[in-house]
Amino acid sequence: MYDRVSLVSWLIEVLRTYPELTLFLTLAFGYQVGKIHFGSFKVGTVPGVLITGVLVGQFGVTIDNTVKSIFFLLFLFALGYNAGPQFFKGLKKEGISQVLFSCLVCLIGFVLTIVIGKLMNFNAGQASGLLAGALTQSSVIGVAQDALSKLEVSNQSVMMDFVPVGYAVTYIFGTIGCTFILTTFGPKILKIDLEEECVKLDNQSKDQDNLEVSYASQTSEVLYRLYEVDERYIGKTVADMENQLGNEVDLSLFIMNPKRQRSFIFPTRERLIKSGDCLAVAFKEKDISKIKWTGLGKEIFDNRLDELRNDSAEVYIGQSNCCGKTVGEIQRDVLKHGVLISKVKRQGESLDYHQGTKLFKQDVLCLEGPTECVDSVIPFVGTKVVKTDETDMTFMGLGIVLGGIIGIPALMIGKIGITLSMSGGVLIMGLLCGYLHSRRPTIGQIPSAATWFLSNVGLAVFVAVVGINAGPGFVAGLQSSGFVFFLAGVLVTSLSTLSGILLGKYVFKFSPPVILGATAGALTTTAALGGLCEKAKSNAPVLGYTIPYAVGNILLTIWGSLIIMFFS
Repeated sequence: MYDRVSLVSWLIEVLRTYPELTLFLTLAFGYQVGKIHFGSFKVGTVPGVLITGVLVGQFGVTIDNTVKSIFFLLFLFALGYNAGPQFFKGLKKEGISQVLFSCLVCLIGFVLTIVIGKLMNFNAGQASGLLAGALTQSSVIGVAQDALSKLEVSNQSVMMDFVPVGYAVTYIFGTIGCTFILTTFGPKILKIDLEEECVKLDNQSKDQDNLEVSYASQTSEVLYRLYEVDERYIGKTVADMENQLGNEVDLSLFIMNPKRQRSFIFPTRERLIKSGDCLAVAFKEKDISKIKWTGLGKEIFDNRLDELRNDSAEVYIGQSNCCGKTVGEIQRDVLKHGVLISKVKRQGESLDYHQGTKLFKQDVLCLEGPTECVDSVIPFVGTKVVKTDETDMTFMGLGIVLGGIIGIPALMIGKIGITLSMSGGVLIMGLLCGYLHSRRPTIGQIPSAATWFLSNVGLAVFVAVVGINAGPGFVAGLQSSGFVFFLAGVLVTSLSTLSGILLGKYVFKFSPPVILGATAGALTTTAALGGLCEKAKSNAPVLGYTIPYAVGNILLTIWGSLIIMFFS
């Protein structure tokens, strides 16, 4: 018994003496807690780390708040960087209605939080925690605490401790409640069968650029198949055969390597096709259904086909001569034999394209073919986008500094300074940097693995430090205000969700799946989108989710700073 007590005392002393080890211990157990499921509900990383941090904080451990600030800024920049292309795309004409919708839903959630907070006599910290949890926006915790730290009030530390308390108590219903209302009451309010409506929308949207499923099915990589040549092609040249096939079935393909006497030979367009030849043909995956109508001959299998798979490269068009040309013109006039356009990307997204699609300077072509052929045509197409695992730290570092600087100046209203705050400025600069990279992918590269680390681990470290430092105050706040917080969260979440459904139906007149998806997006509740897609057996609600989600992330984060003004 004595040894156990000694071991516990030693462990507590280690945690207090080495807070850096305490932080990693909190992350390790917090991520594991986040994986726990209760039916279809998953605790989630942020609540899991927060709960673990609070428990560890009971041992009297403290961590320098500079650590919290650094990781929160990294998280905000990554959040903006990822959302930037979609956010600015939404500002265009075709997405403006969804932008306005999400702005109104976020504003309603903000106003409801203020009204209910006033009725329940909340202070600024309690109201901020309510906003963060009921509208499931974790970043509000950091922005609100940043704003609270600048107030000159006697109970500043108490208010700051109430922010994570409010978040923890209201987040669970914020997630489950929003999902339940959208999937259960949403279709009843709209008087529809969700599954049938999604089928209708899927059929209507097959040719629209904003349908992600369409992007995935219409763009593709290059396939290589081997055929025993049909008699009608014997005696023709490679060029004649390619032209004939292209005219007959409107198909872009290349004969890569005729196989003759058990060996593959390098193709030339003038080479004659002989009896017994087997033709290795390259074509785009989306054209596979057309291949069977070409009459090429019997398909055969040879494991050496893998050796024919060639190089691929992404090329940024920029100001090259290809700017303004169509895909068909570039394929015919610029690219060499054997080089195919496998994908077209615009602002970071794969584009559903055809031979007549006109290309612009911000577009990226994905070329595939023999290495020497691809390398030789790149200078005539544009600038090669070099894939790298390295993050452009100059780009990111300057972006965070500039964002912090533009967020510092404050507009004074009485004794209260209204400002973007450093965190708000960094978020906005992240949006601009992400958009700039999507327009010009040769600069500002941050690999997807790095953005995952910055956004996921950055937020987790921030929340861990918040939980550890606020541990003792957290328990006291939960005991005194737990039920009141929960009731307030139910009201804010439910009324915000219902307002989104009614706005979409009567004001914006979106289709029902888009209404439900857009409401989930504006309230940044990804779990609700998953529930909708599962119930609808369709991805159609995604059509309404993406743009509102980007807008919601930004506005709700900014609300975390503004709400302080109404309770100070």
